Amino acid sequence: MGKDYSNRGENYVLLERQLKEKPSFAQALPNTLIIEPGAVCSLKCHFCPQSSTTFDFSRALLSFEGFRQIIDYFEEFVDTVMLFNWGEPLINPELTRMIRYASERQMRTVIHSNCNNLNESLAEDLVASGLSTMVASIDGASEESYAAYRRGGSFTSALKGLKLLCDKKRELVSDTPDITWKFLIFRHNEHEMDKARRLAEEVGVKINFEFAVAPGEFSPSIPEYSYDNSKEKFMRYYGLPCEQLWRAVAIHADGTILPCCMVSEMKYSVGNFFRDDFRSLWNGERYRFLRQVASGAAQSDESIPCHNCMFGKK
Repeated sequence: MGKDYSNRGENYVLLERQLKEKPSFAQALPNTLIIEPGAVCSLKCHFCPQSSTTFDFSRALLSFEGFRQIIDYFEEFVDTVMLFNWGEPLINPELTRMIRYASERQMRTVIHSNCNNLNESLAEDLVASGLSTMVASIDGASEESYAAYRRGGSFTSALKGLKLLCDKKRELVSDTPDITWKFLIFRHNEHEMDKARRLAEEVGVKINFEFAVAPGEFSPSIPEYSYDNSKEKFMRYYGLPCEQLWRAVAIHADGTILPCCMVSEMKYSVGNFFRDDFRSLWNGERYRFLRQVASGAAQSDESIPCHNCMFGKK
């Protein structure tokens, strides 16, 4: 007999009710984990905090044992595990083992990757691991346009990696992972959207053209994707990240707990999973103040990341 995960459904119902009321004390536990396999990447993309010399998070890779501890703790409540944040997940050599561990516990697993490090062996392991969703971040349809944002990367390598994964999925006759090519729209690549559509069709993958918060010379000339009204456009494409204060928890490779996946400075950490009692943190003073600000019940101050966020209450 399989393990009973009925508590996940009960937790989800409670969570959805709380998202309407937005109380500062959260009775439900998060149903989504955002786990950083390692804040390292071979690329130096514009606007990515990981590319900056001021990025002060640990660059260590998450161990399988650390991942197992996290999953075992949240297994009763979590149904989705997102194995990426600021780094490139495929760099972690234990990634597919982590995915398999979560998948065996009936958790949906998701990764976003630049695909530059995706070889045939890794592609096969990803398909066999039970990975639910793979998003390939490839912003261009030529070396020139791709490199304008994805500094240090190769369009040829990324497309080759994407093809390998699609080929392995067909070869292994697998329904998973669901594969999507994500193409962020910038001024320098907007003219290649049709070409990218054709390439996606040749590879046999769906493609999504998405809004990027890109000011100045990076802002597209296409009104739908331009930097104008960024807050409204971001919410339309990605939803309100403030919901993570009730729905999700972001955990860095060293156990640092972040209230939101958009947080990129250590000073905004709310604790450490490997050192602190999570339930005490989840409804501790810091988390409750963050929820009060997000719900409009309190004014933000510089002690929290919301203060300088486009969604924050000031």
